[in-house]
Amino acid sequence: MLALSAIACASTPVARRATLIADADKAAKAALAHEATLNPGKIPPRTFSVVPFSVAATDTLLRPLSFGLADLLMNDLAKSPMLHLVERLQTEAILRELDLVDVGVTDPKQAPRVGRLVGARQILIGEATRGNGSIIRLSARVVDVISATVQDLVFAEAPLERVIDAEKELALLLFERLGITLTPAQKLSIEQRQTTQLAALVAYGRGVQAEAHGDAAGATAAFEDAARLDAAFTAAHNQAVAAAPAPAAAAQRTFSVARVLDLATTAVNAPVATKLPEAVDAPLAVSSILSLLITVRVAP
Repeated sequence: MLALSAIACASTPVARRATLIADADKAAKAALAHEATLNPGKIPPRTFSVVPFSVAATDTLLRPLSFGLADLLMNDLAKSPMLHLVERLQTEAILRELDLVDVGVTDPKQAPRVGRLVGARQILIGEATRGNGSIIRLSARVVDVISATVQDLVFAEAPLERVIDAEKELALLLFERLGITLTPAQKLSIEQRQTTQLAALVAYGRGVQAEAHGDAAGATAAFEDAARLDAAFTAAHNQAVAAAPAPAAAAQRTFSVARVLDLATTAVNAPVATKLPEAVDAPLAVSSILSLLITVRVAP
C-alpha cells in the first residue's frame, strides 16, 4: 500500500514539477561548480535564453506579468527552428543560484555570465514599464555572451488589457532584428493570442514567478487558476498538469542540460576567441551598442 501511495504521489502535477525543478537545480549547481572551466566558444551562435522582464519593485501587477510575458515571448521565439531556446526551468535555476530571481538581469554586463552558465550564446534582457494612462511598454535587448555586445533596443506598447499584443509585436520585431525571416505559417502562429483575458495572464505569470522561486505547489495552483479563468488558454492547461513534454521537447531539455554539463567539464588551456568566424556570427554580431529605437503603438 505504501509503495502504491508513493507511485500515485509521484505522478501528481506538483510532484512532477518538483522533480523537474530539482533536476534543473542539479544542472545549475554543476555549472556553477565548474564555472572557471566553462568554454563559451562551444556555445552555438543562435542558442538563446530569455529572462523575466525587470519591473519597478513596487509594481505588484507588472511583476507577475513580467514573468508570464517573458515565458510567452520565449515560446514565440521557439517557433523558428533557427533559434534554439534554453528551457526556462534551466535559466530559472541559474537565476536562483545567483540570487537574481527578484532583482532580475538589468545590466548588460551581468548577462554574459548568465548566458555562459545556462549554455546560451545570446541572452535577451528586457523591461516592463508603465506609460501614460494604462499603456504598458515592453523593451528588449539581446546581449552576445562572448563579445558582450548589445543588439538593438526594441520596444512595443499596448494598453494594459491588451498587453499580449505588445508581446506579439516585440517577438516579430526581434525576429526582424535578428535577421530571421519567418514563413507565413510561423508568423501566423506567433500572432495567435494565447489568451485575451488579463486575469488569466496575470495568474499564469504568478505560476511562472512561483516556479522561478522553486515553489512547485504555488506554481501549479497559479497555473490551475489561469486555466480556470480561460478555458482556451492551452499553455496554462499544459502547465497546470505539468504534463511530460513531447519527445522533441524532452530531447531539447536533455540537450540543453547536457550542453551545460559538457561546457562545465571541458577545460580550455588556450584563450577563448572573442569572436567566432565572421561567416557564422555575422547575423547577430554588432561592434557597439546601437541606439536605434523602434516604437510600436497598438490602438486601443
